[in-house]
Amino acid sequence: MKLGEPGVLPSTWRGAIGKAHQRVNIVNYEKSEEIVNYLKLKEDYHKSFELLDCYPGCGIWSRALHKHLEPKTHVMLESFDNYYCWNKDGYNRDLNAAKVIQVDPYKWKVYNLLERYGAYKPEHVPLDQVNKSLLYTGQFTTAQGGQLLSQFITCIAYRSWIQKFGRVRMLLWVRDTAAFRAVATPEEPSRGKLSALVSLFADIDVVAASDGNDFRSQDSKTGKFLERIPALRNAPIKLSVSDTFMKGPLVLLDVKPKEQREWESEISTHEMEYVLRNLFITPKMQLRTSINTLGAGAGEHFGPRLGHLYDKTTHQLTPDEFVEIFREFRVWPYKPEHLFDLGEDDLDSRTKRDIIQFV
Repeated sequence: MKLGEPGVLPSTWRGAIGKAHQRVNIVNYEKSEEIVNYLKLKEDYHKSFELLDCYPGCGIWSRALHKHLEPKTHVMLESFDNYYCWNKDGYNRDLNAAKVIQVDPYKWKVYNLLERYGAYKPEHVPLDQVNKSLLYTGQFTTAQGGQLLSQFITCIAYRSWIQKFGRVRMLLWVRDTAAFRAVATPEEPSRGKLSALVSLFADIDVVAASDGNDFRSQDSKTGKFLERIPALRNAPIKLSVSDTFMKGPLVLLDVKPKEQREWESEISTHEMEYVLRNLFITPKMQLRTSINTLGAGAGEHFGPRLGHLYDKTTHQLTPDEFVEIFREFRVWPYKPEHLFDLGEDDLDSRTKRDIIQFV
């Protein structure tokens, strides 16, 4: 019998995977099938698409997607030794068109190398369409998962990584803390840069979430974010503690990049991100104060132009109001000359070898 299918004891996969990690996995196959059916993915993705699957972990979610959608290519990227072996030689070894590569999808250049060596070959689609030749999924549930979620939202703005192929839909498993940061609204005092980016560049639906009540009796702090925002509290599909391993709050986000708007062609993405990063240094301060983080003399320059927003705090600003600030920053003659560039990471020889051997 297979992991995740009825009748398999928890000890079967717990013994194989071990606990030498902090990743939370969904381990209920029937619940995974319920989610796939709820999303109606067959309407847009069935047989003729490629599935890029990052950190498959226990592989149950991966198996449900594969069995229902039958992708022509299914590339699993897994860095953790036990998970890699489990999917390659065990649980998912019988999946047609599925290949497991032991690389870390946290590293930016992995995706360029995979494309260069032909591991996946999606179509390039105009930004007024959703790219239905590629579906991306990942379990971003480690300690660095929130940062990885932020990077993948940012790549929508930059039209980089997988988003250079067009508007690629992403199904992302995250912890409750990361989900909270992504879907927080302007009414939420803890709203930050990530949720501002989301509101500008993506539509996010909370598809499944752990039931906060399951954790309240165990630990008052664990799962507290699940109850703070209606989108998390009212997720259409609820997960129980027993649906996850290691046990912890889990959320599935359905991320759909928005169409490119006219203002995006006017504004440098680097300038936009610089503005957001600096304003959210002080998210609870009024704009009349936080505007000074943009550079010397910012208050004097922007006062006559943005004074109607000055009583708002940064976290209360709407997407349209952020665009207004971006436009004013663009024409500011004394804006800082040097902003920042997104960094590129280096890949070790093993990562390159694994990709080359795979193809």
